[in-house]
Amino acid sequence: MQLQFTAQHVAEATDYEEIKVGCSMGGLLEVLTRPWTLHILWLLSRNGPMRFGALRRAVEGISARLLTVRLRTLEERGFVERSVRPTNPPEVTYIPTPRLADMNLFMEQLHKLSDKWQAEDVLKHTKPHVS
Repeated sequence: MQLQFTAQHVAEATDYEEIKVGCSMGGLLEVLTRPWTLHILWLLSRNGPMRFGALRRAVEGISARLLTVRLRTLEERGFVERSVRPTNPPEVTYIPTPRLADMNLFMEQLHKLSDKWQAEDVLKHTKPHVS
């Protein structure tokens, strides 16, 4: 038996677990809407495999601890694979998986939308030059 959830049920639900059981979007959004997650996914989808240090430098403002937490979650959810070379210190690389590749169209659309909105905001805040 497949559970069916209506928009009203989701809106009235008070327990996240109640939604998560039948709503595939609930679980996905719960991961994607965490701070920095989309930025990390965007970098990996655009650049391919990246080492931890490169990701940390690319995501300005994120702490090493929070980046580690986000990457572990993305690994658990199947978006990235973690590769460790036993060097001193260990060389850790994060590799995009086919699941992340499935999101490429979505990520490209978000990129186009952000470019569009940024251009609109620049135009809105640019005052005409009066001579």
